[in-house]
Amino acid sequence: MQPTAYLPEHREPASDEGAASLLLIGYGNSSRRDDGVAEHILRRLLAALGLDPDCLLAEDEQEQRPGLRAILVHQLAPELAELAWRYDTLVFIDAHVAGVGWASVEWQPIEPTVQGGMSGHHLKPGVVLSLCETLYGRQPRAYMLSVLGHDFDFGETLTAETSALADQAVQRLLELVFASGLASRVGEG
Repeated sequence: MQPTAYLPEHREPASDEGAASLLLIGYGNSSRRDDGVAEHILRRLLAALGLDPDCLLAEDEQEQRPGLRAILVHQLAPELAELAWRYDTLVFIDAHVAGVGWASVEWQPIEPTVQGGMSGHHLKPGVVLSLCETLYGRQPRAYMLSVLGHDFDFGETLTAETSALADQAVQRLLELVFASGLASRVGEG
């Protein structure tokens, strides 16, 4: 049995009647052009929701809206499980390269996985999910949202192709936010 005195404050999962909680985790190298697409996606999403797009750092303890938090990290690390387990749904946002067999805007569920060297600081999303379950006894629903990158050279701007795909990814996330009851469309209650 785990000593509860050392566990972070527990957030009970949302009931079926209320809004679910959602953690959006963007990662990648924003100095390598399209590898930084997650930051662009999250900033555009927050702006579309009327929220401050400058509150993306993992060190910021505040949710952008009750039940909704978007963070940006350079790479996934084991410590992320300490935050992630508290949310009902996680979405990991990153870029991918051509040739992996994925769609230009890929959406797929994530299952917990174990990999060798899990103590490192470059993990797969499934490992973070596995750590949530192992350390905190809770497995949030989790998804990967990955956008095809075209240029991974040095620079901070996206290619036109990846920027257009980022807009599609934002629309996918908006649908999730609306479906989760964390925001309503303009004109809705």
